[in-house]
This record gives sequence, structure tokens and C-alpha cells, in this order.
Amino acid sequence: MRLPTVLAVIAAVLPAAGPLPEGYEPPAPPGAFLRHDASAPSFATKQPLVATSYFYWYDANTGEHLLDGDGTDALTDHPPALAGFSYRNADWHAQQLTDMIDAGIDVALPVYWGVPGGGRQQWSNVGIPPLVEARRRLLAKGLRPPAIGMFYDTSTLLYNGLGVHVDLTTAVGRAWFYATVRDFFSLVPPEHRACIDGRPIVLLYAAAFAKNVDDGLLPDLRRRFRETFGCGLYVVKKPEWPGEADSVYQWGGALMPQLLDTAAIGPGYDHSAVPGRDPLVRPRAGGRFYRWAWEKLLAMDPASRPAMVHVETWNELHEGTEVCETLEYGRQYIELTRRYADLFHARRRIEKPVAPPVPAVVSAAPCRLEGLRIVPQAAGDGAVEIHTRAGRVAFTTAPNRVSPENRYLYFDADDLFAHDANEPMVVTVGYLDDGAEAMAFEYDSADPNLSGLAQQFRPGWRQAIGGTKAWKQITFTIPHARFAGRANGCDFRLAAVGGDLTVSHVALRRP
Repeated sequence: MRLPTVLAVIAAVLPAAGPLPEGYEPPAPPGAFLRHDASAPSFATKQPLVATSYFYWYDANTGEHLLDGDGTDALTDHPPALAGFSYRNADWHAQQLTDMIDAGIDVALPVYWGVPGGGRQQWSNVGIPPLVEARRRLLAKGLRPPAIGMFYDTSTLLYNGLGVHVDLTTAVGRAWFYATVRDFFSLVPPEHRACIDGRPIVLLYAAAFAKNVDDGLLPDLRRRFRETFGCGLYVVKKPEWPGEADSVYQWGGALMPQLLDTAAIGPGYDHSAVPGRDPLVRPRAGGRFYRWAWEKLLAMDPASRPAMVHVETWNELHEGTEVCETLEYGRQYIELTRRYADLFHARRRIEKPVAPPVPAVVSAAPCRLEGLRIVPQAAGDGAVEIHTRAGRVAFTTAPNRVSPENRYLYFDADDLFAHDANEPMVVTVGYLDDGAEAMAFEYDSADPNLSGLAQQFRPGWRQAIGGTKAWKQITFTIPHARFAGRANGCDFRLAAVGGDLTVSHVALRRP
């Protein structure tokens, strides 16, 4: 969920976003459970908890979030079967909750995309009662399914179907924000709510979707919630939200462990199936990346390490971050999660964590980034365009406002591959022998004979362009690669000399 999966599609069809009308009042909540009591399952503040974001937006009957608009497959990874695979189906939710029990999950966080005034029949509202019913059935069988918290997908502050862009510094904006949280919990009876110290848990996604926000928002949210429900909220925020929260986490654990006050870890990432996205892959390495993420956390002192872990995610199949059962991986990640959740719950410490899965090769091409990403610098000297040239899709330098003469393609290597090192690297570049007079490779180095900018942009190779209009490939070795991100925030760049440079792929490996 670097951005919610559907945003690229719906942004083109939604009305232009404007402000909420003066005097806006949220409509009545979709559910009837507007009080809280001691029946809610509550955990202690420092009790080790494993939570996971639960994407319940799928419906095999309608194709929702299973098929793209053109009818093609919308998923990177796939459920083992589609029969009954629907947010409307309590049996499907019951199977997911049962699998979460097997995985050692304490808290399920449905990713809520409901909109106040968007109608009671929004899928976000329709899917919660069957989830609650599924949990009720499992409790009646004597099982201990995870309790239900809220993951507030704040992208609805901008993308909401009502054509409003919510300003959270205004009274009407804060009313909208609160009403979204209220609506979710109105659908969850108290005995099913996940709480810490008697306060229902809510995780907030990105603040960037709000038109404006200030540090008055969270106190206002808590006040309104207490007035309605008679209890406080346990708010877990991303760092960019202003104001005090009970805990802080960072989204992106599926790409790299985020060990903040609330930890975030995941098994890997691949959103290849999502239209309109730049390619990005975090290989699972046969489970080694997930093992390393967990063991990195478990190597910390139990007395001071995060008390809550957010597993990212249970079942986001579009982006390939799921740990649930799939056709591709079976129950491997359910079993891995249980292994480490048991150690975490027992406050065990791993003295010798598994080494990170260092890739042998990292590469970047317009259709696939694997451990190496191109970093467009549109406001600087690194504007990038993607074109099809001589039968290949390629990166091309473009004019910029900083310097008409200087044009670059900037790249950044995955920190797992190399970061703040001092070692040789083998570089391979596929380029079109046309356009520029020459191509130069400049990189962040640890060369002891250089300092300052000369070290941060050390010349590594210069290749003349012959003008044959054919695709060519060169391979060369650079010494003292540091790759600490000091080349304008990146690890290296390709410089176009005397014209535009067209590159189909770049790869790095150790000698």
C-alpha cells in the first residue's frame, strides 16, 4: 500500500476534490454499537502483541479487487481457491481468523476505507458484520481468534467519491475524521474490539492525504470518541502526524524492517500486477527476508524492544506482501509467523540472528526494479523520461531547469546489497549508441585519495557514443564503492555528455 491499489484507477474518474461544505454534519453511523464496556478483550501496554493489517475488500462474485477494469488479473499472488472468497461471507472471514490463530496473531486490523455519507452499502461497511459474526462463531467453539482493531486508510481524505479534500484543521474536517473512526467501531460490538488498557486500537495511515493537519486533531479525536463511546482510544500513528499518540509506527515493513515504538515487518514486496506503478520488488528469498526481519527484532533486548509488531500484511495480494495462505507459497508464512510470534510472546531473545539475504545482483529496467531503483530528480538535474527506442523500453535523460548542459540518470542501490561500504563493484549498462556524445559513470566512493564532492561523485567510466543507433552493452569494474547515498541522495549517476542518453538496463554485482 505505497498508495492504495485502486487510486490510480479511481483518480481519473472521481470529481475534482474541493472543501467540505460549511456546517457539514456527519450522517448517522452505519452500526448500532456506540458504547464501550469491560467485555472488550484488552491487553496491557507493554504486553507483547502481534497485529496484522487485514485487507477484506475481495469479492469473487463481483470480481472486486480481483480483476482490473479490463477484466485482467489484478493480483500478484493468489488465494488457494476462489469459492466463497468474499468480504460478504462469514465463512471466509472465519477461515482467515482461524489461520491467524495458527499464525499467532493477537489483533486483526481491517483496512477501513469507509466514507461518512458514502452510504451504508460501501464494501468497507458491508464487510465488517460478517467478520464480527465469524469471530463470534469461533469464540463459541472455544477458540481464541484475534480481536478487531482499526486500520484507518486515510487516503479517503482525498479519494472518497464525494469530491472533497478534507482539511483537518477545520471543525468540519475534524468531524469527518472522527466520524470515520466512529463508523468503524459502531459496527464492532465491544466484546470483539481489540484494546490496550481498555482503549480500542486504531492505526493511522499517511497524513499526506489531508489538505491540512495540525496538532489539534488527535486531542479532538480522543475527546469526541470519549463523548460517544465512554472510553479513550489507543492511537498508533505514522511519524508525520502532528500531536501526541500512544505509539508510532512506519508503513513499509514489507520492504525493510521498521523498528519504531511499534515495529513493522513483512515478507517482501512485488506490485507487478498493479497498473500505473513504477516496478518495485523486494524478493522474499525463500522466506529468508522475513526470517531476517523477525530475527532483527528479536535480537533486541526484550526489556526495551517494541511491544507491538505490525505484520505487513495478512493478505494484500496486489502488492505481494501477504503472509496468509496462497497458491504461490502455501502456508509457509503462516508457519514462519507462528514460530517467531511464539518467541516474541515469550520475550525470548535471539543472540545470533540470521544474516540478511544479500542479493547477488541488483538491477534496474523500466519494467522491473530488483534491488536497484532509478530516482527521478525532476526539480534538479535528473529529469527522466521513459520511451520505446529501437524496439526497447528505456530510461532517457530529459531537459531540466537547473542546467541545460548537465543531464543525469540517478540510481540508488538497496541497502541490503551495499551501504556505506568500501569494495569493488562490477557495473553493466545497456545503452543506445545514439544521441549523446558520451556516457560517464559517477558514484559515491570511499576512495582515500579523494575528499568532498570529488569523492561523492568519483568518475568511474567514460564510454564514447558512436552513433550507430544500435543497442550495446558495456561492463566495467569500479573500486572503492561506498554507496552511502551521498550523490545527491543516491549512490551513483549516469551522465549524458553532449546530448541525451538512453539506457535500457543497469546492473551491479560483486566481482
